Amino acid sequence: MSVKDQSLWAGALSSKTLLDSIMRLYPVSLLANPVMFIVELTFFIVAAMAAYPQWFIPVASSNERIFYVEVAAILLITVWFSTLSDSIAETQAKNTAQSLRKLETESMAKKLVTDQRYVLTPSTHLRKEDMILLERGDLIPVDAEVTQGIAMVDESLLTGESTPVRKAPSDSLIGGSKLLSDTLVAKVTVNPEDSYINQMIRLVESAKRPKTPNEQAVVIVLVGLTAIFTIIILALLGMSVVLSLGADLSVLIALYVCLLPTTIGALLPAIGLSGMSRLYARKIVAKSGRAIETAGDTDTILLDKTGTITVGSRQAIEFMPFIGHSAREVGEAAFLASWHDDTPEGRSIIRLSYNHGLIPKELNDLALAESYEFSATTRTSGVKFRDGTGFMLSKGGQERGFRRKFTDSLNGSIGVGEVEIIKGAPDAIKTIAQKVPADFDAVIDEISNAGDSPVAVIRNREIIGIIRFKDILKQGIKEKIKAVKAMQIRPVMITGDHPLTAKSIAAEVGIDDYVPQAKPEDKHRIVSREQANTRIVAMIGDGTNDAPALAAADVGLAMNSGTQAAKEAANMVDLESNPAKIIEVVMLGKQLLMTRGAVTTFSIANDVAKYFAIVPVMFAIVPELQALNILKLGLHSAVLSALIFNAVIIPLLIPLAMKGVSFKPSDTMTLFLKNTMIYGVGGVIVPFVGIKLIDIALFAIQAI
Repeated sequence: MSVKDQSLWAGALSSKTLLDSIMRLYPVSLLANPVMFIVELTFFIVAAMAAYPQWFIPVASSNERIFYVEVAAILLITVWFSTLSDSIAETQAKNTAQSLRKLETESMAKKLVTDQRYVLTPSTHLRKEDMILLERGDLIPVDAEVTQGIAMVDESLLTGESTPVRKAPSDSLIGGSKLLSDTLVAKVTVNPEDSYINQMIRLVESAKRPKTPNEQAVVIVLVGLTAIFTIIILALLGMSVVLSLGADLSVLIALYVCLLPTTIGALLPAIGLSGMSRLYARKIVAKSGRAIETAGDTDTILLDKTGTITVGSRQAIEFMPFIGHSAREVGEAAFLASWHDDTPEGRSIIRLSYNHGLIPKELNDLALAESYEFSATTRTSGVKFRDGTGFMLSKGGQERGFRRKFTDSLNGSIGVGEVEIIKGAPDAIKTIAQKVPADFDAVIDEISNAGDSPVAVIRNREIIGIIRFKDILKQGIKEKIKAVKAMQIRPVMITGDHPLTAKSIAAEVGIDDYVPQAKPEDKHRIVSREQANTRIVAMIGDGTNDAPALAAADVGLAMNSGTQAAKEAANMVDLESNPAKIIEVVMLGKQLLMTRGAVTTFSIANDVAKYFAIVPVMFAIVPELQALNILKLGLHSAVLSALIFNAVIIPLLIPLAMKGVSFKPSDTMTLFLKNTMIYGVGGVIVPFVGIKLIDIALFAIQAI
């Protein structure tokens, strides 16, 4: 038995879980599970037959009375195994909530009362909009947003990721994480009772969740089968009376229970709950079981290139000058334009320049530089400064002087002695340049066709060169894309890159459909387009601009590091903020649907096998049916063996329900045929073998 299985049964055998499973035997509690409710009703009938046999049979021997007791006991155990399955699943969900609750620790926060003074305040007393000071080693008391400073934060308790995360202004901080360096000023974004951890706890504690549409459909099928088998048993009872075949009522009840789809009826709730728990094991919290199942029906999956297909930060690898300029000139200009750029790409430009010794002489002029921050609208960033102003660096390397931001420099003129350096998307730079090299488009196409990304550099409105960036594919992403396509799910890559760059990356990972130069708001349009073609869409997002698309998508996965609007719009949240997880969500959804289908198939096949095992024995007086008694069973031993098998198969399948069936991604028909062969054919064969082995064991016990 694997470690996971051992931990599963350790939870099952805990006193609280066992007590809970016994409490669930109360008939009213079983009304939500029609199949097991009927099994319990049959238990009461057989129990009455054991206690008052004269009410049912004129002359009942002691052996018959013992037989009724045995049948009643097995029926009760069958129901108990069902409630035990529910208890295990809900215990697992509650353990998930408990692991989150451990992250809730009251701490003393440094609440700012002025820019320079703070008072120690219990974290539970903080309110939304309060300003707090965070210093190295401090626990972040509650969810907040950085307003000043840059620091490294340890979020491993929440995400499981040991690598510290860099936090800068506008970034989200999660209560319970720890500041590892520097100092931050942050604004509390929620009241403590509405913190992200509390929201997650409320979500995973929703064990008493409503049934999903698929579950409701399965329940309808089970009720239908129950009605059919009820008619069959009543017909057999009537035929026995009319033809004087002398069928025992307890035997008919036993046959009735064996025919009922008890296996799927017992395990159906556990399958749904375990899906949510398995999702949390991947550090993803689902707001409903319906979202997981919908993921399994996904037809189209929208994938952001950055963070999903590539590692998320392009690396500058080369400075390419145009005629009349040098690589040094481009490298130094790129250095200056990136000095205030705190993005990974900006840092990689500084690093590349530094490694090649391209430190510009104008570095001292950045003290009074006006910075032009990157905008998704303009897709450019840079600086503007007066050449020769100069400044000093402190011992710690921090800037002295005042740095102003500007937003209208691109629309204004460049004064005498002023230097303006802008870097950005080639098409954006081209629109503001006064001088464009003749081979500009050819160079851009060459870089893009190679699968790399070009960023143009312009100095005083003259394009002087290109910074070549390389995207690094995420490990294993090609295999994941292949698996998605094998399941007949169409991946669509969304990127803001140049069409040729997008085409190269898409081809490298095997994606046929891609949307280049896409803006965040384009996601909603794409989702609507796909849904108009009756496709079920799954997507990821992290920004406020993504919220409409996340809300519209059938499966929306928000990044924990994203905005509150995105997390509220989505129906799942990834604690690790890993966009590639959307593929895992779809895979798990498929696995959940397959597990339910496998157990349903096995349960129905079981019923067929048990029917042919018991009916020939019941009517052994009919010569034609004697030949069908291939197991050579006696009447009572056949009933007991079938009932014991019917009960024991439930706990044996609990690990399968909790872990899910294993599968290799392939098309729907292949998966269907595989399930039919394994769980359909197996569901027919296993009962015959199991019932015969139990029958042999019963005879051996009687012989002792």
